[in-house]
Amino acid sequence: MHVMHVTAMGVTASADDSSSASTVEAARGITGSITVTHEGPPLRAKPDQDLVAPLLVRVTETAHNRYRIDFIGAVAGTFDLRTLIEHRDGTPASELRPLPVRVVSELPAGHGTDLFGDQRTQSGIDSHYRLIIATIGVAWLAVPAAVLVRRALRNRPAPAAPPPAPVPTFADRLRPLVEAAMSQGLSVQEQARLELLLFMFWRERRDFGSMTPAEAISRLRVDPEAGVLLLAVERWLHARGNGASRPAEDLSRLLDPYRIVASPDVQRLAESVP
Repeated sequence: MHVMHVTAMGVTASADDSSSASTVEAARGITGSITVTHEGPPLRAKPDQDLVAPLLVRVTETAHNRYRIDFIGAVAGTFDLRTLIEHRDGTPASELRPLPVRVVSELPAGHGTDLFGDQRTQSGIDSHYRLIIATIGVAWLAVPAAVLVRRALRNRPAPAAPPPAPVPTFADRLRPLVEAAMSQGLSVQEQARLELLLFMFWRERRDFGSMTPAEAISRLRVDPEAGVLLLAVERWLHARGNGASRPAEDLSRLLDPYRIVASPDVQRLAESVP
């Protein structure tokens, strides 16, 4: 059951679903309103209302499950506001009880029911009645539209932050130098840099702390794991002429032991190597 409070033309009344719906009256061009307590899905006015239609409706939610339905008529007659109301998801609000309203004319008797049918020259507001009603309708419907737009913008989720760039592995730092060695394009300075990087990497995994870089490189050459890449680089650098054997080692396999993120100390040292 829902309770309906009606306000129009200064008259207030109330009725519930167990009684017959009372008809609310409002003069043409004057806003009337009905307050409805509805426990079903949220309501709204149909968005495709024609601004020059005989009746315009606006629905405002004033509290939880409580709505004020404002209406304004341009043509005298009896209407059911349900025909201009739907659920917010666009489905028909068929569970609503009848919401009858009557738009009355304050013109003299015999004038007719359609204000726009009078073709006589009028002045002031009467001569532009249709334009005034359309303007009021535009302003009337713009209020809930602006509220919906502001609510949609406010509820828009913030864009997700881009994922952080992956920390380069030690293999990423070695790859340019190793590729240059494979093509016999490694300079003496780059060769020294490659040996120093290998020394820094394996120093943490072997007992090289008390050795000089030259002693450590000698140890690396005979190490079954650490010496594979170093010996391959030396073979490539000492190959001469087109008849020299080309490197057959697979670059990906050679770099496999280095596909880890080295410690921060080694990373900083690697970045500082010229």
